Amino acid sequence: MEFVALDFETDSAGRPWQLGAARFGGEDADVCEWRDWRFRDGQVMAHWEEISGFLAGKRLVAHNLACEKTILTRVAPLTRWGPWADTLKIARKRYPDLASYELGDLCRTFACVPEMQGRTWHDGLYDAVACGRLYAKIG
Repeated sequence: MEFVALDFETDSAGRPWQLGAARFGGEDADVCEWRDWRFRDGQVMAHWEEISGFLAGKRLVAHNLACEKTILTRVAPLTRWGPWADTLKIARKRYPDLASYELGDLCRTFACVPEMQGRTWHDGLYDAVACGRLYAKIG
């Protein structure tokens, strides 16, 4: 199974300031490669060639993917992304009786919390890796 899990972090105005993306592959869906981009004033286009090369043509995975889809569509409205998988929707459908569907709670429930020195929740790369591990478990 090969896919790219991604997570944008945004400021209070909805401008992206960070994008974390991790490519997973192999039988065990291990992290094969990762990228961490940081933007000033939401300037995703400054890194667009590298970002689009990393994401294009891949299955894309996000937790509550509306944010990621909205930002990518705003930046590149004519680009078709995906196919997409949403770990929030998958978890709600397959496990309807859970107390919480927040990414951190789901990762703790399914024992897939990443250990990444110097990073934790609400860091784009950390959340992307967590989402990818969750998808590998429940997807």
